[in-house]
Amino acid sequence: MDPRHLVQLASILEHGSISQASRHLHLSQPTLTHNMQTLEMQAGGKLFERSRFGVRSTVLGDMLAREGRAIARRLSDATAASTRHRGGVHGTLRLGTGPLVGAAFVPSLAEHLLQRHPGCHLVLHSDRPHLLVEQLVDGRHDLVIAPSWLSRPPPGIERFLLVEDDLGVFCGKGHVCARSGALTPSSGAEHDWISLGATSPFDQPIREMLEEAGVAAPRNEITVLGEALVLLRLLALGRHLAVLPRFPMRLLQPYFPIVQLSLSATPQPRPIQLWCRATLLEDPALVVVKDTILDFARQAATGKTGTRLRRAGVLRTPT
Repeated sequence: MDPRHLVQLASILEHGSISQASRHLHLSQPTLTHNMQTLEMQAGGKLFERSRFGVRSTVLGDMLAREGRAIARRLSDATAASTRHRGGVHGTLRLGTGPLVGAAFVPSLAEHLLQRHPGCHLVLHSDRPHLLVEQLVDGRHDLVIAPSWLSRPPPGIERFLLVEDDLGVFCGKGHVCARSGALTPSSGAEHDWISLGATSPFDQPIREMLEEAGVAAPRNEITVLGEALVLLRLLALGRHLAVLPRFPMRLLQPYFPIVQLSLSATPQPRPIQLWCRATLLEDPALVVVKDTILDFARQAATGKTGTRLRRAGVLRTPT
């Protein structure tokens, strides 16, 4: 198959019609139609169906379009890398992070990586953990920092323990529960909750943790997907409770009026992992970056990183 044909197929399905894709690709419609006929013959099946509303993908078309999008991303990455190289930046690290750990840990990590690797260019992307791992499989990231919820990583993916972490219950300092500093059965049942993506009171492991603490039916009023700041601002207002990972919240508490409540239950573990594609571990430079991140996380988990960065003027506590 001609890789260009796969890219063209992805463009057709993205734009919904051959005519719009031909304008985007700067190809004539007859040429694009001929290329798709060739691709269908090579693939052994129809790639899309035409209708008066445009084109609709088949299962085979979806699979091949996914490969086309991956090729297009690689071409775009190559163009961007050459542009940065002409500008004097000779290395790019694409790092995906979960929302909370991205807000809490990645800013100081980015400063540390740039100090250790001058000339490096960082591309930071925040998203929900399961989407980040899918994007990693597709080659859109080099490394991903996200909680682990799988018993084993997907084929071709390696992961390394970044921080041993577990979940806690948090609220704003103005919340009524903040006065006692504890989550009780009555307080947990009568107040509304806010959740960040999968960290929801209605997930089975978290529900069991809350039931052990005597909160049988929490009312989840708001769910925030892929955005940490919105959740933190809402939580700081003092109306909601939230189940959140403790490691990033410890790093964020100096910046937000949020407290952790004591809980009469066994904390639910939620380890944070560093994920990468196995093939990239053949690159010695990436292995050095991986080890740098793991070492920095160990220092952050013991509280050493923040002190060191404040002395260096990198991390400042707001006034």
